[in-house]
Amino acid sequence: MENVVLFGGTFDPIHNGHLRIARAASMFLNADVIFVPAKNHPNKETIASPEQRLSMLRFALKADGSSSFSISLFEMKSKEQVNYWVDTVSYFAAKCKHAKLYFLIGADEVNAFPSWKDPERICSLATPLYVSRPDVKIEDEVLRRFRMTRLCYETSGEVS
Repeated sequence: MENVVLFGGTFDPIHNGHLRIARAASMFLNADVIFVPAKNHPNKETIASPEQRLSMLRFALKADGSSSFSISLFEMKSKEQVNYWVDTVSYFAAKCKHAKLYFLIGADEVNAFPSWKDPERICSLATPLYVSRPDVKIEDEVLRRFRMTRLCYETSGEVS
């Protein structure tokens, strides 16, 4: 069974921290990482347009050269005004039936995760991975409730 990590976000802009986190997830799980850029994030405003963010992401992944990284245009091509992660994870669960699915979130999203649309369903379809940051206090109850696994990446260098 292959492992697949979904890494969604605005990537406005993509930076070395995103790439290091994705690389750590890929190595930790021996997994492919699919970057899923949001067309319209429900909780964040972007500066760059969806097309500009996608262009930056393509450039960064090409420069990185990792064969385990790819981009999905699922959310970018969606006709929905706002994309919800539960819909994205449901799509990949149906598409990647023979893969073990994970999704990757940053420390800033962990405490907000219970307010996401249908977090229980998300976790029933994919295993949550999170990365910590020294300036973010993560609520232990959220980690326990959603059985989140911490991804160690601190030795990979500066995040941004």
